[in-house]
Amino acid sequence: MAGFVGASLRLARLFHGLSLADLGEKVNVSKQFLSRVESGSERVSPSLEASLASELEVLPEFFRHIDANPISDEQCHFRSHLTTKVALRQVARARGEMLKNLVSVIDQHVELPSYGIEEAEPESVESIERAAERFRSVFGLGVGPLSNVLRIAENAGAVVMKVRGLAPEIDAISFATHRPLIALNDDGRSACRRRFGIAHELGHFALHIGVLTGDRLTETQANRFASALLMPRHSFASECHMAIRGARLNWPGLSALKMRWGVSKAAIVYRGRQLGVLSEDQARAGYIGLKRHGEAIQETEDASMPHEEPEVVADSLALMRESLGIPLTAIARQMRVQPHLLDGLLMNRVESVAAVGNVVNLFSTCASEAERSDI
Repeated sequence: MAGFVGASLRLARLFHGLSLADLGEKVNVSKQFLSRVESGSERVSPSLEASLASELEVLPEFFRHIDANPISDEQCHFRSHLTTKVALRQVARARGEMLKNLVSVIDQHVELPSYGIEEAEPESVESIERAAERFRSVFGLGVGPLSNVLRIAENAGAVVMKVRGLAPEIDAISFATHRPLIALNDDGRSACRRRFGIAHELGHFALHIGVLTGDRLTETQANRFASALLMPRHSFASECHMAIRGARLNWPGLSALKMRWGVSKAAIVYRGRQLGVLSEDQARAGYIGLKRHGEAIQETEDASMPHEEPEVVADSLALMRESLGIPLTAIARQMRVQPHLLDGLLMNRVESVAAVGNVVNLFSTCASEAERSDI
């Protein structure tokens, strides 16, 4: 077994959003001492190791495990990566590492959907549009509105979870690990904003494997993919004319389009301009109108649009517990953490919902095989 691994201490500390000074105060050592521990230049006494494990809600063996494949910069896709503070990115990445550990345990016991997102080169606007159209074709999504974008991501082989404690600047983060992960900010963002965020992360998976993202170019490319995925150019353009009345915008028409396609009015205006349905002046009037009516962030219809909830992790844990006899305490032990930490990580586990629209929960197709009726 390896000795005390400073990188593991740093991971657990950042997962909880603690600075060196914060943790040092809790365990009665200086931040300088802890810094040397994390760098591997200072030994840790058994009593300090026990105190660290207790404060950070991990098992002592967590500190002795070496991760052979830590998440690299190229595997992290932040919204506005380069403008997000380093400390906030570090905390987000630590949460991603812990999610990766959880999913690794699940993957050992449950056959999750196979990963099926095809890679494409973002050489041009046309190539990005075609990549989104190919995504729809591969998963049989047709050309109309998508009923559940989150479920599409999960059926495509990604694991989606809501995460508490991400900075307000971060809508979502994705990690292009062996089992791709999408972490959603659980701070009350609108359903439309969350759907677009998931589609944006799918764009990174399709377009930017092995590429450091977060600059204007890669963010613009992922946004184009998201727009094309949510609002296919040919079918959406034919309906987008509802947003126009004469030379002006038709606000009731915009609202109707939003409710039908599950995207924000701002995204509709943006896409309409991309497709040439709206003029530059009409698009500008749309943005000004939204801001003037206090809809720059939250739009009027958002309150009536239900949120899509992650299902794969919750259903997997239920399957492991009820069919395989593996409780959460055993999963926590495999992750080398205390049950309380796992409970916090799973703060938003929900019961799976019935399949609706054009996207089916893959777990529902294997319920009879597992002799279960609740997934």
